[in-house]
Amino acid sequence: MLTEFLPVKLDELREIPAFRHLPDEQIESLVTVLVRRHYAPGQIIFIEGEQASSLWFVFRGRVKIIKQSLNGRIQGLCLMNQGKCFGSCPLFNMAKNPATAQALDHVTLFVLPEGDLQQLKASNPQLGKALLHIYSQRLGHLARVSDVLGTWTVPDRINDCLLTYANCDTQQPTVKLTHEKLAALSGTIREVVTRHLNLLAREGIVRNENGHIIILNPDALLPPCAREDDRVLT
Repeated sequence: MLTEFLPVKLDELREIPAFRHLPDEQIESLVTVLVRRHYAPGQIIFIEGEQASSLWFVFRGRVKIIKQSLNGRIQGLCLMNQGKCFGSCPLFNMAKNPATAQALDHVTLFVLPEGDLQQLKASNPQLGKALLHIYSQRLGHLARVSDVLGTWTVPDRINDCLLTYANCDTQQPTVKLTHEKLAALSGTIREVVTRHLNLLAREGIVRNENGHIIILNPDALLPPCAREDDRVLT
C-alpha cells in the first residue's frame, strides 16, 4: 500500500456518483480530510475481523470483497468499481470489518478516517446523512448477495454476475472477468463456469472474444422471477 500525500481534488471527488450533486461546501469539507492510497493487484486492503477504522471510496480500479468460511473456503461477495463505497462504517458503530477487501487490479482509493468521519458527522449533519445513505446502499447490495447465494441455482447465479458486472458503456455489454473470478463471485468453481458459458455461447446468448465475455442477449440471462417483472439491464 502506498499513501500519496497529493491532495484529493474537488473535481476528482465529483467523479464519484454519490458526491456529484452535493453542495460545494460539503464537497470541500470532504476534500480536506480524504487520504489518497494506491494498491497493487492482489494486495490486501483490510482483513475480515480487524478493527474497522475508515470508510473507503474507489476512485480508480476494482476491489474484490471476500469472506472465508470456517472450513477455509473463500467466497467472493462482490466487486467494487469506481465510485463505490466499502468497509465497515463507523457511522453505524460497526467495530470490525465484516469481510476482506483485496485489490483486483491497480487501485486508487480515497479513504475517510474514522476520526475525521465522526467530526464531519458532528459539524455537518447533512453530509453525515449523505454518507449514511451511500453506505446503506452497499448493505442492501450485500443483503441481496446473501439471498442469491442461498436460494438461486448455480446457472442463475452465474447469469446474475454477468449482468451485474457487465460494462454497458460499450456497444454490447461486456464482462472483463476471468472464469475463476466469476466462479468466486457466484459461489461455484471455475470448471462449472466454463461449462455454463460454453452452453450460453452455443445458444447465442454470449460470445467469448479476446478474454472478454460479450453479452448478446441480456434478457436471456435474467432469472425467471425477474423476467416476469420485465426487469431490464441498466
